[in-house]
Amino acid sequence: MVNPKFAGVTDSFTIALLREGTNVIYNVKSNIAGVTITPGIVSSISLTAVDSTAIQSRRKVMDYIFNFQLKNGLTNSSVIALEFPPSFVIDTSSGGLQYVRFGLEDISEDSTVGLSVDLNNVLRLTNFKEFEEPPLISLYLRLINPDNVGETTPVNIKTYLNRLQTIMVDQDTVSAYTVIQDIRKFQFLF
Repeated sequence: MVNPKFAGVTDSFTIALLREGTNVIYNVKSNIAGVTITPGIVSSISLTAVDSTAIQSRRKVMDYIFNFQLKNGLTNSSVIALEFPPSFVIDTSSGGLQYVRFGLEDISEDSTVGLSVDLNNVLRLTNFKEFEEPPLISLYLRLINPDNVGETTPVNIKTYLNRLQTIMVDQDTVSAYTVIQDIRKFQFLF
């Protein structure tokens, strides 16, 4: 038996105990409750500054490389949603310096990968060529660092089977974070 490649609860099912090589049924159990299938695990997650020498300080506008690899394949009607915490803002003021570096392909020349940011600080990727074996996906993002020092609240990575976002496929809610440093003013001693 193979589990479905998306999260949810399966339909109820029936188990029948048969005699080998015959159609003789010894016992039947019907209306067995469905099982819960959890989302696939996202792996190879990293959120790193483009400039490795830059200090990741509070409220600083910085460019990041965001890499991740999904567990399950997706269709061209699927959605990848990156839910950033309210304190870690996607910078759309600079004309939206966010793009796919590699891993997702345009459906055609006239139908390119869609990348949008909504008012809830969620970046959505849509309209990409379907894939069965998930590649490493890499994004270039301009973000405004949180005002808090230390580990940022993680970015939630979720994939959905369709644009209605009702059936989840893969998910990670703990791994995509970075560390903000506390930079204080220099004190000069004379």
